[in-house]
Amino acid sequence: MEKQLTLIETNNTSWQLTDADKEVARRGLAASRKALQEGRRRLADLLNAA
Repeated sequence: MEKQLTLIETNNTSWQLTDADKEVARRGLAASRKALQEGRRRLADLLNAA
């Protein structure tokens, strides 16, 4: 193998996340987890009522 293909470019740093981006992602994940937990609770309540 003379040349190996590059799968991930590591020289381009323009895509790096800022602290603000990371905080938005954390809040989004927390909201998603809360919604999932609430949905599971509602489903359990529905199944227990039957």
